[in-house]
Amino acid sequence: MISINKIFLSFILLFSLGFIWGSSFIFIKFVVNTITPITAVLIRMAVASMCLYLYLILTQKKLPMYTIDIKNYTILAIFGNVLPFVLVSWAEIKASTNLTGIIMGLMPITTVLLAFFFVKEEKISKFTFIGIIFGFVGLLFLLEINVNQNTNLFPHLAIVFGAFSFAVATVYARKIKKYNPLFIVSGSTFFAFIILIPLVFYLENPFILNPSTESIFFSIVLGILNTAIGGFIFFKLIQLSGASFTSTVNFITPFIAVLLGYFILNETLNFHQLYGFIFILFGIYIVQKSTNI
Repeated sequence: MISINKIFLSFILLFSLGFIWGSSFIFIKFVVNTITPITAVLIRMAVASMCLYLYLILTQKKLPMYTIDIKNYTILAIFGNVLPFVLVSWAEIKASTNLTGIIMGLMPITTVLLAFFFVKEEKISKFTFIGIIFGFVGLLFLLEINVNQNTNLFPHLAIVFGAFSFAVATVYARKIKKYNPLFIVSGSTFFAFIILIPLVFYLENPFILNPSTESIFFSIVLGILNTAIGGFIFFKLIQLSGASFTSTVNFITPFIAVLLGYFILNETLNFHQLYGFIFILFGIYIVQKSTNI
């Protein structure tokens, strides 16, 4: 009974996270219209940090600050927040949200490879790799990538590095023993905020910006929903189900973006995209079975 409940909870958290992060590509696009990328991420981290700090106060919990905790917070802040968020935000100035989604789909493949070599506790078999391949094929169907449209490779390469960075953070979090997801997401978010402050003033000038109300609003949404709440679900899912299964969320997020476009922006939804989602679901199922969560 416990095993069934654990599997059910894992899928609920996975698809909840997929919905939350699937919306982030659209939100980021609105934000970077009038706010420079690093400043946009700084605002996002500031909002998330305030929310998490307030929650810690209300629940009367104190963030552990031992040497090992500071090390974990710093590494996760750099590879899980600063690098991927800045790179993706910068890339979305030029790249489409759909293309960003499929390139981020490299993250589960990278995560499985890293976990295979560096995480002994992670149960990975040939079926895990097969499931990941099914998920990636699903993305190809879903997003109908046309390589002839890729005229500028630099934004796409930035997303590739962002996906790899996030995979490193996912695997590293899996190696932390008996962590509290609330502490991990709070500590890594706080440290990311601190790291970003000098970067913003060295590389950008936030005081000359004239952000729109729309950009400010979606920056706040990204901080509360996509970073604070999404981050907690992410680390909880790694703790519960492992890095390989958690990484498959990046197969779900592009489909959520397509669905949001269909229902909110009246964009088209065709059979290729539905076929893609079937492949994605089948791939996730294989990964779940192969890792025996």
